[in-house]
Amino acid sequence: MNPIGIVICNYNKRDFVVDCIRSVQESKVQNFDIYMVDNASADDSVEAVRKEFGDSVTILQNKENLGGSGGFNTGLRVVKEKGYQYFVCLDNDVLVDENAIHAMYEYMEANPDVGMAGSRVYHMQMPDYIQQCGLTIDFDHCTAQTLYADQLEDGTLPEVVECDTVATCSVMIRGSLIRDTDVGIMPEDNFIYWDDMEWGHRMHLAGYRTVTLAASQVLHQMGANVRHANTFINYYMWRNRTNFFMRYAPEEKMDQMSVQLLSAFFDAMYESLFREEHNIRQSLSYALFDAMSGVRGKADDYKILENDANDDKLTAYVKDKKSYCIIPDGQEEDALYLRNFLVSVNPAIQEAAKEEAEVILHLCPYIFKVKDLSRKEIYIDPDRSCIITEEDVEMVRNYEYSKMLFLYMNQGIFLAAAKKLRGENSGE
Repeated sequence: MNPIGIVICNYNKRDFVVDCIRSVQESKVQNFDIYMVDNASADDSVEAVRKEFGDSVTILQNKENLGGSGGFNTGLRVVKEKGYQYFVCLDNDVLVDENAIHAMYEYMEANPDVGMAGSRVYHMQMPDYIQQCGLTIDFDHCTAQTLYADQLEDGTLPEVVECDTVATCSVMIRGSLIRDTDVGIMPEDNFIYWDDMEWGHRMHLAGYRTVTLAASQVLHQMGANVRHANTFINYYMWRNRTNFFMRYAPEEKMDQMSVQLLSAFFDAMYESLFREEHNIRQSLSYALFDAMSGVRGKADDYKILENDANDDKLTAYVKDKKSYCIIPDGQEEDALYLRNFLVSVNPAIQEAAKEEAEVILHLCPYIFKVKDLSRKEIYIDPDRSCIITEEDVEMVRNYEYSKMLFLYMNQGIFLAAAKKLRGENSGE
């Protein structure tokens, strides 16, 4: 039997998954078997893969969409049972270099202290730019940082990048860790998002290193820059991130963790109120409540709402304006996006010098930190939140006090919930 079992998880991406499998089969070294897990796709993915590859790919079909981790785990359980030495997870929208799989295998063979090795991932649409070289988990700020994101590949990066975890778009895992330790298969009760973070952290807790390798390269589709139809991402990203840090933050960082996460929730919900995005705020509220209650798995349908993200306030303000001036204040990329937005909502508007412009838009990092509330200029942040009306001014003025009150009201119950999730006494 080959030493590597490759699991590709697919959901409604027929053309992508066919191209992905084809790229794997073009590898120079054929020391693997391929398993395609289909998450109850509504398209003809299964038929296309069967027709294209026949018996060279084992197809495993789920009766319902089990999410990313649940889908991968359907395949991981099979390769675990069959006794493969190494497991590989690939997203259906990657193309692997002909040396990618074997490079990970050779490195892990030579380094028995490595539990997880990932590829260096490049943007499919911009192959000279890196999408990620793994991630670090930041327990001080309760977030994750993608390493070398969007950096030009100029040959100066290390051949081996040490990291805390690797996204499952292209990763190899030591089979003995899955079979013989508490690491186990992917934590599928996340349903989606932060499952790969938790998996990598389990490797770390088991005493094994995680790396990404320049010798293993893949291309990965960029997420489409489109508005999502519902609040799926808002709910799962926030719930699972919060649940992760509640369970895994070091004991001495518990107070700091509670402040960081509650502050982040407050900011997101206050922004939703400011922008009149009430469905997003509701899903965020569900996410916070469920994280504190230990709710896992697939969300109840009523918690995922229609996405009401909008730029209505800015659109209404500029739609009849004749000229504008943008003060980038060091945010040139955001200024470019803002120019494109203005023209999209008002094709007749013209850019002018500050002295001649009908409206002056002053870019800032975060609208609720603005001190100049005179409204002589329209301050606007990268999310296009902006101060236009006197009501906007009042919300900015009340931001700090409201945040302090939110933390005062919720920190105690948040910490009690975290202790309960960790199996500790929730009382004092």
